Amino acid sequence: MRYEFIDAVDVGIPRTLKWVLMISTQFGCPIGCRMCDAGLMGYKGNLDAPELVAQIKEVFFRRPEMDPRDTKKLKVHFARMGEPSLNHAVLDALVFLSRFPGALPSISTIAPRCGVSADFFSALIEIKNRLFSGGRFQLQFSLHSTDAQARDALIPVRKWGFPEIAEFGARWRAPGDRKITLNFALAAEIPFSASVLSRDFDPDIFLVKFTPVHPTERANRNGLTNSWFTPPSRIQRLRTEVERFGFEVIINPAWPEEVVGRVSCGQTAAVSIARTGPGIPS
Repeated sequence: MRYEFIDAVDVGIPRTLKWVLMISTQFGCPIGCRMCDAGLMGYKGNLDAPELVAQIKEVFFRRPEMDPRDTKKLKVHFARMGEPSLNHAVLDALVFLSRFPGALPSISTIAPRCGVSADFFSALIEIKNRLFSGGRFQLQFSLHSTDAQARDALIPVRKWGFPEIAEFGARWRAPGDRKITLNFALAAEIPFSASVLSRDFDPDIFLVKFTPVHPTERANRNGLTNSWFTPPSRIQRLRTEVERFGFEVIINPAWPEEVVGRVSCGQTAAVSIARTGPGIPS
């Protein structure tokens, strides 16, 4: 069984100021998003809490010159392989992270509609309020389209509708918290409507982020790749439309290093499988 984790920085920012880790929560992924390679291996189960923490410790071990307690912002994305809300061991890993003063956990989810995820999100509110208050937690819902049919085609599992996500956001956000991110990796021709978004979501609670669709194997196969280093005209237009409804908008272009390094979810493991065949890579 394989999983992957990433040690990264933002271009031009030293690790003393911002250190970025991206870790897996599952072996493969059961969701099967149409642009993501994490599901190419199928789904082999959850990583347990020691395996989650081991990824973080391994990154620290490989940087002996760094003390993670001295990093101003230690951003840990639970967003490599897997849907974090399906693995309650993520909650234990968050408790481990709370020992680092600069820790900024970041959870990205498609909001599966099931009891396991519902229980996870309820517990996550308590952990965030107790251990990561005052803007020290980042939550993102990956939506990818405002059209229900298109969203179902891209993310082919049962999931919360927009009203449910909006209701959760109202329960989630406390004074001083960061706004919740609504992420749209907009493939070409995928529908998006700012007015539809505004029907359910409060711009005082949510912000909108537009990202490219990197050239993963699955995105290429499904004709969804839409990689850009500067925002194309459609993204610029949609930004203006969304801002008219009062939303803060983040545009997150690709970096050439990301494309060359194949840092999209599941890409590293998928390439390893193609080269070495099944099994644990050396």
